[in-house]
Amino acid sequence: MKSLCQSCRHLRRVVSGTGSEFLLCKLSQQDPAYQKYPPQPVRQCSGYTDGDSAGPSYTLDVLPGLFAVCRLDPNAVIPRWATGDLVSVTRTATELSVTCLQDQVPDGVTSETDWRCLRIAGELDFSLVGVVASLTTVLAVADISVFVCSTFNTDYVLVKQKCLDKAIAALTTAGHVVG
Repeated sequence: MKSLCQSCRHLRRVVSGTGSEFLLCKLSQQDPAYQKYPPQPVRQCSGYTDGDSAGPSYTLDVLPGLFAVCRLDPNAVIPRWATGDLVSVTRTATELSVTCLQDQVPDGVTSETDWRCLRIAGELDFSLVGVVASLTTVLAVADISVFVCSTFNTDYVLVKQKCLDKAIAALTTAGHVVG
C-alpha cells in the first residue's frame, strides 16, 4: 500500500543495522504533534508536502554578532557608526533605516535589537523567483518574525536571537541547510 510519507518532503529513510527500513518524519524534530516513525501506511497528514513540488533548498550561513535595525530622521546623514560586515541603509521620504551590528549603535537611537542574521550562501541570479518566500514562508508557519535585507548578490533574513534555534530547526526540516 502506498503511503503519503513515501513522496513527502519531510521523509528521511532510516535503515537499521539489520537492514530494516523505517520512515522518519522530520517534522517530529520540531513539533511533537508528528510521530517520529508514523505507522504505515499514512493516508492523511496535515504536514504533508509533496517532495516533487517543494521547490529548491538553500544553504544559509549564520553571521556572528547581534544586529539592530535603527530608525533615523529621513534627512539624517548616514551615521559613521553604521559599520561592520553587514550594513544596510535605506532612505525613504519618511525615514532613514540602518541595519548594522548592535554594539555599534549609540544609546538613544530608536532601534529594534537582538537580531541574528542568516545569509543565503553564494550569489543569486536576479531571474530566480520566490527565494525569500521559500524561507519566510517556513518561518511564518513556525510563528517566527523576520526582517529581510537584500543586496545585489544575495538575501539576508534576520530573526530574533531568542528564535534562532527554532528558525534553524524549521529551515532544516524544510530542506534548507543552515551552517
